[in-house]
Amino acid sequence: MDNQNLKCLIGGFSSAGKTTLAGTIDTPTLVISAESGLLSLRGKEVDYIDLNVNDKGEVLKEPSQRVKRLADVFQYLHDTPNLKYKNVFLDSLSEIGELLVEKLQKDFPDRKDSFPMWGEYSKVMKSIVKKFRDLPYNVFMTCIIEVDKDQNNKRFLSFDIPGRISEKLPQYFDEVFYLMADEDGKRHLHTKATDTLRHAKDRSGRLEALENPDLGLITKKIFVGGKEK
Repeated sequence: MDNQNLKCLIGGFSSAGKTTLAGTIDTPTLVISAESGLLSLRGKEVDYIDLNVNDKGEVLKEPSQRVKRLADVFQYLHDTPNLKYKNVFLDSLSEIGELLVEKLQKDFPDRKDSFPMWGEYSKVMKSIVKKFRDLPYNVFMTCIIEVDKDQNNKRFLSFDIPGRISEKLPQYFDEVFYLMADEDGKRHLHTKATDTLRHAKDRSGRLEALENPDLGLITKKIFVGGKEK
């Protein structure tokens, strides 16, 4: 972990409440949404950019338009100093991956181009993750998870994102959490690896294995005044 900002990947099943986590951050946050709805953040003091519409509110129908909007948002954050935001919340990598595949399938329409298409996908998707991660903010990215099996037929939870980047995704982050509900329906962020949650990790060493789903509180546990304890 660098000494200035938190870089965190959060996995959860569809409708687990990953987007809602953005509303638990108590410092200025920009949500970048590739998903269809932001109702869970209604009434919360967060700014957001919807990748499905342009600045005029017009719907962007083509995948290439939405991918370009994502690139434009990154460039704005990268090139504009002294923004009020302390956090960037990218929701979600699963949707962005699917969107990029849609775009590239139009760029590579012939079946014989499948191999170079997936090579281009891997390169671009890796670039998206690393560029947003390296912005000078606390960066949170969400991703849908799914049940997978290893070579010994043991079940574990993997990140549901197209291509082999799903296997490497956790290594790009210092903190990897899983948002899960227990038998009573109470949600927790799991921060420690288990046989099922193989990629969970907390490099800060400041968190419990189960944390309340409150990113503001978690950030305060890890940092004090922007510096590590």
